[in-house]
Amino acid sequence: MTYRNLISFLWPLIRPYRWSFLTVFLLAMFWSLDATIWPYLLGKVIDILTRFEADRAAAWGELKLWLVAGLILWLSIEIAFRVQGFMLARTIPKMESNIRMTMFNHVERHSPKYFNEHFAGSLANKISDMTSQVTVVLQLLLTMLNPVILTSVLGVLFFLNIHFVMALLLALLILVHIGVSIYFASRVDKAEEIHGEARSTLSGKIVDSLTNNFAVNLFYRFKDENAFVEVYQEKERETNKKAKYAVEIMRVFLGQITFFIAGIGMNAAMIYLWFQGSITTGQVAQIFNTTWNIVQFIWMFSFTIPTVFSAIGLMKQALSVMEDPQDLGDDPQAKPLVVTSGEIVFEDVTFHYGAKKLFENKDVKIRGGEKVGLVGYSGAGKSTFINLILRFFPIESGSIYIDGQNISKVTLESLRRQVALIPQDPLLFHRTLRENIRFGRLDATDEDIYQVAKWAHCEEFIRRIPEGYDAVVGERGTKLSGGERQRIAIARAMLANAPILILDEATSSLDSITEQYIQESLERLMQNRTTVVIAHRLSTLAKMDRILVFDQGKVVEEGSHRDLLGLNRQYARLWEMQAGGFLPDSI
Repeated sequence: MTYRNLISFLWPLIRPYRWSFLTVFLLAMFWSLDATIWPYLLGKVIDILTRFEADRAAAWGELKLWLVAGLILWLSIEIAFRVQGFMLARTIPKMESNIRMTMFNHVERHSPKYFNEHFAGSLANKISDMTSQVTVVLQLLLTMLNPVILTSVLGVLFFLNIHFVMALLLALLILVHIGVSIYFASRVDKAEEIHGEARSTLSGKIVDSLTNNFAVNLFYRFKDENAFVEVYQEKERETNKKAKYAVEIMRVFLGQITFFIAGIGMNAAMIYLWFQGSITTGQVAQIFNTTWNIVQFIWMFSFTIPTVFSAIGLMKQALSVMEDPQDLGDDPQAKPLVVTSGEIVFEDVTFHYGAKKLFENKDVKIRGGEKVGLVGYSGAGKSTFINLILRFFPIESGSIYIDGQNISKVTLESLRRQVALIPQDPLLFHRTLRENIRFGRLDATDEDIYQVAKWAHCEEFIRRIPEGYDAVVGERGTKLSGGERQRIAIARAMLANAPILILDEATSSLDSITEQYIQESLERLMQNRTTVVIAHRLSTLAKMDRILVFDQGKVVEEGSHRDLLGLNRQYARLWEMQAGGFLPDSI
């Protein structure tokens, strides 16, 4: 699902809390009472004190009523503020959680192709921006918009009761102040949106560099990486400066407006009216305090507008995450995949990766229970072949079938549950060894985990770790060696117990002795399963039922290891060319 604008995305997520937010909005009006009623009460008290200057004891009869009113007002305001605070404390975390998980769920369901083209750090930053900035905007609008409007209206009404000139000047101040704020708002909005994009890109570059810190250390490229990131930092710095300049220019105009209308015009009119006897001393105090409070309110509002538009700019930029359609979804009529024998058929399949043509009208059949090896130079199409089986990428034309079921017409979840992949470079979560193995089957017992760990020869190194299975492996499994990560991945695939098994250089990170042990485990795992194996070490394919030799997306030879050697063609040349048992990248 994609969204036309921020409102269409946010409203369904905010709607469940609309009554709570409405209550908060209404409670904010007590701030307006604080700003306008207090000065009114103060003016009444001053007039009483002035009137009874000669007989102060007689003032109590009139004074006590206004003092009690002030006490009631103070308690009402205090209660309203506390209720408002607790309601926000209860509602905001729920709303933030809803937004965060909605975005995470959308982003997580993209294909590997999408993540190859987008920085994970930038995506995470956009999710964080949306979540935090929605809260900023809501809190400012809920707690500021109502007080500003109501305080302005009440202020003008109170001043009308005093003198129409004061009401006219106050209305002029408010309208001009808000008008100038709105005029500059679009400039601030645009500048902040540009800054938000630059900031997100910078964050992605920083995360990318930190993720590849080993390479930076290995080649001692600290200065070079700093210079690389500094280019994006400079763009962020410039856009940030322009956004802040736009705000400050607006504030210069607002400051001049406040000075001339409120500082000079209203004070001069107030003093003149007092000298003329048109207003009382208490009303002078009321006008002065009310004007000061309203100026504070509209100044806060003018400061809020850039903040709101800054937040909206970040939110618009973050919404791009939700505007990216999920490139791998289920057909509306999709049914669960049911695997009986595990037969895999490519029928007239065409696929391009960017401008590169990998497969065109490809036909391949792998029989159920058959063990098939894939051989070829780098870029020949081996990894693409298995990625298409897993629906990591959508094909352009043709069909892929498993046991006669078109995989584009089955649910993606059922497909992935029936196919286990052991990749060349297994990536582990920053979680415990136990959790990483259990990821293959979440309902597995500890005994199940111990069993597959034993089969995958993980116990040898797990026993040496003080925390054992509860040891955290580090980000991407960095606390483990490559071979140890590979064995955890093998254990995870064993636990999944899927009827179709794919090995993509599954033993490439293992030493010869460990590989010999693992090979026994893999042979046990391959029993009664359709198995597809990619290997540069051709000796590992000798026991395959059939080997497919890939060249530029085409299967140029197929047969058993012995048959292909007998043909004395490309496979035989590859066998002869191996150095140290590995396949060269090219001739």
